[in-house]
Amino acid sequence: MKTTVIIPTYNRADKITYAIQSLARQRGDVSLDILVVNDGSTDATASVLTGLSASVPELRVITQENQGVTAARNTGLSNLLEETEFVTFLDSDDISPAGRFAADLAEFEKRPEIEVTYGRMQLADSLDYERFVPAEGSKLATVIGIHLSSAIFRRSLVERIGLFDLDMEQAEDTDYILRVFEANTLFTQTDTLCLYYFRHLDSLSRDVPTARRSFALAIRKSILRRKARPEIVLSKPEFDLMDLKRTGLF
Repeated sequence: MKTTVIIPTYNRADKITYAIQSLARQRGDVSLDILVVNDGSTDATASVLTGLSASVPELRVITQENQGVTAARNTGLSNLLEETEFVTFLDSDDISPAGRFAADLAEFEKRPEIEVTYGRMQLADSLDYERFVPAEGSKLATVIGIHLSSAIFRRSLVERIGLFDLDMEQAEDTDYILRVFEANTLFTQTDTLCLYYFRHLDSLSRDVPTARRSFALAIRKSILRRKARPEIVLSKPEFDLMDLKRTGLF
């Protein structure tokens, strides 16, 4: 079962090695295709990726002019391998936990009718890049959040949902996930820890006004779709968005 992991990246020369290595170390659990979309990086990202290609045969790289993360995700979806059966995403400054694929790909084997698995994510303000886990003493919050890395999508579902909405400056992932769960999608919610999400000063979502505006737009688009078509039912995982402010991570 070939699984393509799409990694959009822009100027992450200092982090992307760890994201890719966190995936490559799971190659015994999954037939991997690691597809990095280099969105016009101006730092050393390109040379870092070239260096990694020798030790990570699963790695493919597509380079494009800078168009933003939404377009980069679409480039990934438009360049899936013919044999790709499953699709997921990883941001280039995050880490995929050990066992992530072994746990959730097994769910597709047990229940061939399901189209998505959806698990948990852990936010951290510091990561240990030798052990690929949050650093000792870091602030942590484990949630069922709205994040593409929490899901593994069957390819047939991705083709049914289509591309990301280029109108979305941010929260394109929220919009996409809402569209998935508005589409009468058969899913299973798991306890799998799917992602270590690195919260740092350069995170896009640290731009609070833009993040809030984009999130509100994604919600509004969902409401308007359901208002126009009352037969649409939003059937979704039990998102657990605890008060993250008290953790100091937001």
